[in-house]
This record gives sequence, C-alpha cells and structure tokens, in this order.
Amino acid sequence: MQKTGRNNMRQQKQTQKLLVMTLTVIVLFFSCEEDPQSIYNPDVTGNPTPAITHVAPDSNYSQNDVSFAGEGVVIITGSNFSAVSDYNMVFFNGLPGEVLTASETSLRVRVPVISGDSIIVRISVQGAFQFAEYETPFEIVPAVIPVGGFDDFDQLYSLACDVNDALWVTTFGNPTIKMYSVFPDSLKKLEFSTLTVSSTGLKYGGNDLLFLTGGALLYAMDKTTGLYNRSYLFPFAGSDVTRDLDFLDSNHVFVAFIKAPNKGYVMGISFDTGIKDTLMAYDSLNIKCVRVFDNDLYVSGFRTSNGANTAPVVYKNHISGFTLGASELVLDLADYPDYAGVQINAMTFSADGKLFLGLDAVQAILVYENFELKPFYNHILSPPTRDLVWGNGDYLYQLQATRVSKINMVEAGAAYAGRQ
Repeated sequence: MQKTGRNNMRQQKQTQKLLVMTLTVIVLFFSCEEDPQSIYNPDVTGNPTPAITHVAPDSNYSQNDVSFAGEGVVIITGSNFSAVSDYNMVFFNGLPGEVLTASETSLRVRVPVISGDSIIVRISVQGAFQFAEYETPFEIVPAVIPVGGFDDFDQLYSLACDVNDALWVTTFGNPTIKMYSVFPDSLKKLEFSTLTVSSTGLKYGGNDLLFLTGGALLYAMDKTTGLYNRSYLFPFAGSDVTRDLDFLDSNHVFVAFIKAPNKGYVMGISFDTGIKDTLMAYDSLNIKCVRVFDNDLYVSGFRTSNGANTAPVVYKNHISGFTLGASELVLDLADYPDYAGVQINAMTFSADGKLFLGLDAVQAILVYENFELKPFYNHILSPPTRDLVWGNGDYLYQLQATRVSKINMVEAGAAYAGRQ
C-alpha cells in the first residue's frame, strides 16, 4: 500500500517520541548510579530523650488523690524536660494539656477535658527526637456531668433536692409553671403543675413537701400527689413579690420579699402557730436570695442608683431564737472590678463554711473563703447560674437556663434544715 504524506508525518512523530522516551530512561538509569545528597546529618543526635518517672495530682488543685477533667493539675516528675514551659508538649490520650510551670525534672500541667481510668500520658520536648511515655495509665474523672436530659426547649427556673437525693426543677409552663423530678441517674419526669406563673425560690421542707415562692405567695405542694397543702399557704400583700426562702428548722422559715419600689424585707413564718412577722428591713436592697448557715441568715441583693443596678452585696444577720440581729456586711462585689455588672442568683455553703455564689454572667460560680474571692471550676463551668443546691453527699447541682449539671465537690455541703 502506497504511503501518503500524512502517514509519513505520523511515523516521524512516533519515531521522535520513542527516541525521547529512550533517552529519558537512559538519563534516569545513569542518575540512579549516584546517591543524591541526603538532608540527614548523621552527626546530629538531638536533645536527650525525656523520661517520666511519676504522675500525680497536685494537692493544691485536687482532693483525695483525684484529678478532674479540665480543672485538675498534675505534677509530672522525670528527666530531660525543658525549663521553658512552651518547649514541653504534654498529651493525655493525644489531647494537649496546659503546661503551667516547668523545670528540667518537673512539670505542672492542667489536664484537658478528657476522662477515663487508663489515660496514656506522653511528653514531647523540643529538640528531642522521641516521646516519653508514662508506663502506668493515669485516671482522670469528670468533674461536671449533665443530668436529667434537659435541652434547649426547656426554660428552667429553680431547683431543690429532697431527702432521697432526688432533684426537683420548676420550668416554664402555660398557664402555670411545671414541676419535674430527676431521680438519681435517671431522666427528667413531668410530675405536676404548680399554683403560680413564676418560681423564684424552691426548697424541700420535709414531709414530702416542696415549698415555693412566686408572686405574692409562699406555698407548699406535696411531691407525691402534686396537690398544694392548704396548711402551708401564706399570702402576702398584693404588691409584694416573694423572692426566696430558707429553713431555720422544720417549723420556721425565712422568706425574702420585695415591696415597691425595690425595698427588701425578710418575713419569719412559724408553721406551728401560723404567725407571720417582718423580721428585718434592708433599706433599698433588692433581695435575690437568702441562706441559713451556722446560726446566721445570709442575704444577697443589689441596689439601684440613678436607674442603674449597683454591684451585689452579701449581708448576714445573727439568728437569736426567731429574731434577727443587725445587718453585717460580708462581701461587696464593688471591691472586685472583674465582676462589675454581675448579679448573685444563688448562695450555698460547704460543710466547712466556704460560701459559693452563683452568678448570672462572667463566671458561673465564685467561692469566698478566708476573705478571698476567686472563680470556681472556671475552665469547665459557664454562666448563667440560676440556682445552686447541694445534694445529700459530695455533689453540688447547678441550674442554668436550659441545663442541670452535677458537680463533684469531693466534700459535703452544709447541713440543710429542710431535709432533716
């Protein structure tokens, strides 16, 4: 067959491609005969490999040899660490911790938000080629656990804990608020609706009774039947607004209320006699919450000046019989600029007298001890806190707008008269 000019051109191109490929293979073959210059310098050995000999909770940040997720601080001892904190990377199951202080033989590290009984601790030091790994798995426990299964559709108001360690929560309802129960390790359960359209204070008062403040009422509802108890229905003046309550004993209760324009008072009510008596006026204090501790009544609130709320304060009044002594200033948050503009929504005490304050902003909880005020679990708790209640054991419960959290305190709360 006669070849055309087009076929000749095609054959020439194929021959050229074959020639180029052949030359490429030859070049590659000969280039492989010589070693490329390596970027690895065999004379560089790196810094000494770090080693971990012991990991233990820092006693200043832990109790009972427990490290809490996100809050606990551990002390790691060993060798070949860097004295520059940023040159050490400490990992807990792969999550980085925060190195607080460092020396060549010791590191103080805040653990990340991780929990488990077999956490692997590893350390990388800048300049060292290998990791150090602790041979014994480390335990980190959760400090805060959500309970009840509440979600963003819930609007929570107040919180109580009964003698059986069951939680009781008031939530938004129409036309009156709803009462939910949360028994230990279970989900929320709707129990009944209450008498009022709001709930500012909720306490367990023994004998299966839940006491509530709302509007111009103090009243009690039977937690087993969902019915209000007529023997514990105490109306206030129509313009009064009840705010909070706390028990002195099973027969005596203090009720904080507000009279227009924002003047705070404490009423004493004796259940056995039915007598109500205004025990103390707090000038222009807009009372938010009250708490009985160690034979004193603690009262917190704020004042209004030129249309603006002032910093919240905490007073205490000594209880003698069923009367109140003069008001004594305990704490003025105006002395702490970091908390300007916050309000105290809740107060509670540990058994050894630490005062815990639940805030609406900036920090979830503050703790006041030995005239020192500081944030509590600020790395893992968030505001707003609407209520705080200590359970019968070592757990404090925080009520937020849509959640309830169980906080491991590793200590008991103060005795509460309503559960006795």
